[in-house]
Amino acid sequence: MARKPVTWPVRLWIVEPLGEIGNWSQRYYPYRLLAHQIRVLEETDGHLALGASGRDALDVIQQQIPERAARWAAAWDADPEGMRERYRNWVQCGGRTCGSGRWARSVTYATSRARRESAAQRWIEYLARDTVDQVLAGTVVSQAASLYACGRATDLAVAAQHQARFDAYVLDALRGVDLDSATVAV
Repeated sequence: MARKPVTWPVRLWIVEPLGEIGNWSQRYYPYRLLAHQIRVLEETDGHLALGASGRDALDVIQQQIPERAARWAAAWDADPEGMRERYRNWVQCGGRTCGSGRWARSVTYATSRARRESAAQRWIEYLARDTVDQVLAGTVVSQAASLYACGRATDLAVAAQHQARFDAYVLDALRGVDLDSATVAV
C-alpha cells in the first residue's frame, strides 16, 4: 500500500465561505459545501482533524506506541509460528471477553464512515504506522514482525479514537488483549 507523506502537527483553520456557495447534490453529499472564496476566521487545534477523540488518539500514538512497538516486534521474532497462530485466531475468532479483530475493525470503519470521521481514522492509522517505522528503524526485526507491530499500533490508536463509542468487547478486540496474554483463547 502506497503511503502519503505524513507530517504532524498540522495547521487547521476555521473558515467561512464568501459569495455564492453550492453542492453537487444534497442527497448524496449533504455535508459538502463548495465555494469559490473563503475567509479564514481563526486557527484552531490540529488534533481536531483527527476527530472528536483526536487528542486521545495522538496521546496513544506519541506516548504508548513507541513504548510497545519494539516489544511487539520482539515477541513476534521470538516465536514467529506461535505468534502467527495467535494472530490468526485473534483475527478470525476473538476470545471469551472480546470479539475478533476482523469484526472489530469492520465496526470501526462503519462507525467512522457514519460519523464522517473516516479520513480522520485513515490519518490516525498513517501516524501510528509511521511511529512504528521510526521506532523500528534502528533495530533488526523481520518484515513480518514489523507488519505485526504496525497492525497492533493502528488498532490501538483507532481504539483510542472510538473509546467513547464502544464498550470493552469491541475495544479489547482492537487492543488485542488476547494477543498480549500468555494463554491463547481458541
